Amino acid sequence: MNRRHFLKSSGLLIGGLYLSGKAFAVIPPQDQGKLVKGRIRARRKNIANAIVSDGYNVAVSDRRGRYTLQLHNKAKHIFLSNPSGYNIKNVDGFAAIYRSPNSGAYNFELEKTTYNDNHHYFLALGDPQIRDKEDAQQFKEESLRDIAQFLTSMPKEKFHGISLGDSIWDKPKLWQDYKETIGKVGIPFFQTIGNHDKQEITADEPDDAALFKAHFGPSYYSFNRGKIHYIVLDTIRYTNIKQYDGHISAEQLSWLEKDLQHVPKDRVLIISVHIPIYNSIKNRDELYTLLEGFQQIHVLSGHTHRNANHVNGHIYEHTHATLCGAWWTGPICTDGTPRGYGVFEINGTSVNWFYKSIGKDRSYQFRSTVQKLNGGMNRVMVNVWNYDPAWKVTWFADGLAKGELEQTKGFDELAVALYKGKELPKDRRGWVEPGRTDHLFYTQTDAKTVKIVVIDRFGNEYTEDIQLS
Repeated sequence: MNRRHFLKSSGLLIGGLYLSGKAFAVIPPQDQGKLVKGRIRARRKNIANAIVSDGYNVAVSDRRGRYTLQLHNKAKHIFLSNPSGYNIKNVDGFAAIYRSPNSGAYNFELEKTTYNDNHHYFLALGDPQIRDKEDAQQFKEESLRDIAQFLTSMPKEKFHGISLGDSIWDKPKLWQDYKETIGKVGIPFFQTIGNHDKQEITADEPDDAALFKAHFGPSYYSFNRGKIHYIVLDTIRYTNIKQYDGHISAEQLSWLEKDLQHVPKDRVLIISVHIPIYNSIKNRDELYTLLEGFQQIHVLSGHTHRNANHVNGHIYEHTHATLCGAWWTGPICTDGTPRGYGVFEINGTSVNWFYKSIGKDRSYQFRSTVQKLNGGMNRVMVNVWNYDPAWKVTWFADGLAKGELEQTKGFDELAVALYKGKELPKDRRGWVEPGRTDHLFYTQTDAKTVKIVVIDRFGNEYTEDIQLS
C-alpha cells in the first residue's frame, strides 16, 4: 500500500467542472445476477415500504414485509436503508444493516425505538488516521475518553456515529485497533471510506475498497432516522497507482437516483463523504442535479485536516477537522482548530450542531492570542474554527463596544509555534506545516482590556476577557 500520494494542501484537489456526459442508464441484462427474496419484520409485524439494495438495484417491501431484489453480478452486499422509527442494529460498535449475497439469509429483523426518533443526535468524526501503535494509543486514551465522557451526560440511545474516512493510514493491521476503540463508544457507527482506507488493485482483486468492505460492509449506502435521510458515498477515484482525485462513480449516481425516488422531498438529506464535494469533486454537478427538489441538504466531509463551512443556498457543507489533529503530532490541526469532532442534534427537520474539542468543554469555540507591537499597541488575533457567515465576532475595548473584528486569511499563531520550520514538530512527522485559513479575526489596540464576544448561528454566546496592560 505504498501508492498513496498524500496531498498536504486541499487546494491540490480542486479541479474544474467535469461532466461525464453519461446518463444513469438501466443496468444491462448481462450484468444482472440472481433474484433474492427476503422479509423485513419487527416482532412478527411486517414492515412495508422499506428499501433494500445491492448498490445497483433497489427493492421496496410490500405490505407483508416481503421484497424481491434483482442482484447485480458485482454486488458484494445487500443492505437495508434502515427505516425511521426502528433501532439501528449495533454489532460490536458498528451499524449492521447488510447481508452477504451468498449467505442465503436475506431477512432483516428490526426493533421499534422506545422514543420518537424525530429527535436524535449523531457524532461526526474526521480522519482518525492511525498509522502506528502510538497513534492508536492516543486515539484510545484521548479521543475515546473525551467522547465517552461527553456521552455520559447525553441520551446515549438517541446517538449514532459517522466516521468520515481515513480511519487508518494505509496500515490494514490497524483496522483491529480502530474497531476495538470505536466498539467501546457504545453507539452504532457508520463508516465512510477515505483514500487511506483503500488498497492496491491487483489482478486477483480489482476492487480497491475490497478490504474496507470486508470489515464494514458497503462503501456507499443510505439509512433513515426521523425525518432525515442519510446517504454515505465514496468520493475517491484512483486514476493510476499513485494518483487520486475527487469523483463519484456512475454506479453510485445510478443507485442514488433510484434511492432518492423513495424519499419525500420534505425530508432533510445528510450526505457523508471523505473528500469535500463543494470544491474537490469533479462531477459534483451531476450529484447536485440528483438532489434538486430537496430544500435542506447537509454535507459532512473530512480529508483536509482543517475545519471549514461552506454555505451555498440550501446546501451546507461541514468540512470537519480531525481527531488526529496534525497527524498525532500536536493538540491542534494545521489551521489551529483543536483536535475534536462534530456533534449534531436533529429535531424534526431542524439541524443544530457544534464542534467539540478534545479535553475542552463544549463552550470552547474560539482561541485568542495577543502579539505585542511597537508604541504600546497590541494585535489581538481570534481563531473561530467553526465560523460561518451567520456567526458574529465582536469586541469591546476598555468596556466600549467596537463592533465586529476584521476577518482575515492567514496562519494561526499557535500552529506556527508548533509546526513551522524544519525543526518542528519536534518528535516526529517533521513535514507537518501550518496551513492558511480564513476563520481568523483581528484588531490592533492600545486599550488596557479587551473583551471578545462570539455569537454562533444559533444565538449561543461565547466570551473571553483579555488583560493587556
